[in-house]
Amino acid sequence: MDGNISTFTKSAKDLSKNPLGIIALFIVMVYGFACLLFAFSAEILQANEKMPLIWFVIIFPFIVLGLFGWLVSKHHNKLYAPQDFRDDKSFLDAYHQSSTDTVKAIQESEKNISDIMETGKEFEIIAEQEKNIKADLTYRKVDYKGTTAELLIHSLAIAQINAWFERTYNIIYGSQISLLRKLSGFAEGIPYKNVETHFEEAKNNFPEYYKNWTLKQYLNYLVESKFVERKGNDLLITKRGTDFLGILSITGYSENKSL
Repeated sequence: MDGNISTFTKSAKDLSKNPLGIIALFIVMVYGFACLLFAFSAEILQANEKMPLIWFVIIFPFIVLGLFGWLVSKHHNKLYAPQDFRDDKSFLDAYHQSSTDTVKAIQESEKNISDIMETGKEFEIIAEQEKNIKADLTYRKVDYKGTTAELLIHSLAIAQINAWFERTYNIIYGSQISLLRKLSGFAEGIPYKNVETHFEEAKNNFPEYYKNWTLKQYLNYLVESKFVERKGNDLLITKRGTDFLGILSITGYSENKSL
């Protein structure tokens, strides 16, 4: 008996020298204790009390196999002690390789985060939408601190602006897009008389549709959408209008719509 204990103690000591051995020792002890408990108490346990032990003895090896396979495939270089390597250089090479992989993963993650956050940064309307979302979260007392929350807010803002653009594009007339494009070329805007000329051209192209329209009615949608504003006798495009044209260019949608 003393010899068996001595042998077990020596084996346990040898196994405890590296993580893989410790895992093996833990598995053997847990499985052994379960089997011993079942062997010594089988006669006094009721049937319903035996079932958990029986199922544990049956299922435990498969659980161990699955976890061991995961460890070997994902963290194999962490399962050995320094003395398991041929020399110190081999150990350090494996350690540095693991560190290098970790650094690369972090760098790749940071690059992906940067790429997402930079998307749409040239459009002021997206930044405004982010502020609106954060204001709503603050009103609802929802914490949005952290990188993940910032990424989700930015992505949501982009999605909402994309939906807004689609709705706007379906409503706006082709001649109104053309007017916005003309205005975008003049920082100080263009005189109202030039806007009237543009409107007359649209009426000539679609006389049946525009025959009862006034210039005010024609500009009403652009004004209400905050795409244009009047300054004295000039009409100017707003940043919102410029952003609409910018998104239009990126999407590749045609500016030659009817009306």
